[in-house]
Amino acid sequence: MNEERDAIDLGPPASYPGLPAEVTVDGAPYWLVRGSGEEYRLLMAVCPHAGGDVRPHEGIFFCPLHFWTFDGETGVCLNDPDHRLPYRKVIERSGRLYAVGEPCYE
Repeated sequence: MNEERDAIDLGPPASYPGLPAEVTVDGAPYWLVRGSGEEYRLLMAVCPHAGGDVRPHEGIFFCPLHFWTFDGETGVCLNDPDHRLPYRKVIERSGRLYAVGEPCYE
């Protein structure tokens, strides 16, 4: 599969003046975030532990069902680093953001 051929247009970065921003891709909820290295990423907005809605809170993501928390840039679980929020890569081309590839779970 060619990642760029299957890219999903998310629009220009200016469409997201405040991050994290809620985005739906292929019917699934994500949070668009930007890391300290300036790269964008989509973090799944569903907790891998119990399926709760993951919400941003003071630089982290938080699931209210069992109080799991996740790093706000990488999605790594702060309660158990063996878990993480699935994510999708995002590239910037010609002034637009594109979700590429399938969700990553590692």
